[in-house]
Amino acid sequence: MTRIKVNKGKCNRCGDIIESKFRHDFKWCSCDAVFVDGGTDYLRRGGDFADFEELSEFFEDESEGAR
Repeated sequence: MTRIKVNKGKCNRCGDIIESKFRHDFKWCSCDAVFVDGGTDYLRRGGDFADFEELSEFFEDESEGAR
């Protein structure tokens, strides 16, 4: 199972790196082109995806395969 370590992205229009740190932590970039939401619970993106660069990081839960 993949778990979210860091939920963030970069707006290629204004250059802001935005990060959602907890559930319902909705963050827009400064030019309002893109947003991130969800913290480490879920990934939610919005806005102009042509202007968005994904920067999230993930863990792999190694215990899942050891059954």
